[in-house]
Amino acid sequence: MSSRRLVYLTGLVMGVVFHSLYGQYLSFILLRFLILLPFVSLLVSLPAMLRVRVWLSASGASPRGDGAAARLRMDSRFFLPVGCLSLSFFGENRFTGDQVGKQKFRYWGVLRATEELSLPSDRCGVISCSLGRIWAWDYMGIFCIPVRRCDPAVYTVLPIPQKPQPMPELDQDSAITLKPKPGGGYSEEHELRPYRQGDPLNVIHWKLSSKLDETIVREPQLMKRKRITLSLTPKSDRKELENQLDQLLYLSLDLIGKGIPHRICFGAHMEAYIKDKNSLDEFLFAVLSVQPDGSRGPVDRNKPDELVYSILPQGGEGVKKP
Repeated sequence: MSSRRLVYLTGLVMGVVFHSLYGQYLSFILLRFLILLPFVSLLVSLPAMLRVRVWLSASGASPRGDGAAARLRMDSRFFLPVGCLSLSFFGENRFTGDQVGKQKFRYWGVLRATEELSLPSDRCGVISCSLGRIWAWDYMGIFCIPVRRCDPAVYTVLPIPQKPQPMPELDQDSAITLKPKPGGGYSEEHELRPYRQGDPLNVIHWKLSSKLDETIVREPQLMKRKRITLSLTPKSDRKELENQLDQLLYLSLDLIGKGIPHRICFGAHMEAYIKDKNSLDEFLFAVLSVQPDGSRGPVDRNKPDELVYSILPQGGEGVKKP
């Protein structure tokens, strides 16, 4: 508002010069009016300036490229509007580290107003939005007071589900494994193996043993479903990483639709058990809230009860069979 102050000072100087040259009662009234005018403006503007509030909200999520926006709401909470509100808006994509360019805004005669501020949505990530110092100005634009700063807001730009090529077989039937049944007993599934000392006689396969001239036993097997794990080592290239996230989202949604709980490992330090859409949304928010560390990949546990699918750009490398 320096221009308005300059205009007022110019007018005040001209009033002083006019009074010194003219020297009549009219010039004295004019000079007095110019001196008192800013204070009258402040007195009238002050109730609205003191009561004005500003809110910033951006809670929501949308797929990459669909557009994103933050909502700015202003309310003078008085029957008169605020002369002017000046503020600065800036943000950061926590996942990529990109800064949203700082923008300065001025709103004149604010009584109640809502403004949408566009956010970049070409990259995945959680965008954190904040307002800098907010100033409320009087009607002449000469005096200002600070307005209480509002809390930051966040907006999530999500990946776009993309089907891997080729599509892996990740279902309940492909995740079945057999293991020896504790304590033995009857089982429809069994495995043939050589006799070991201590095996009971009722498990010996007499017919096959007579043919092979070797004692063979039936070992009862217990059917167990493997735990499905989607593993992702973040790539340093942004496009490749977004391609990985697109595939991850497609596969996880596909498993949720089939009612199959699963685990997701993102890098070496972030993993979660996914059982429904809400748990997937929470995990994606956590992943997109920090910059990925590609120095280390997921730890390969190589457990026999785990079916791991590693996601690579351009389709992935398929199922790792322990």
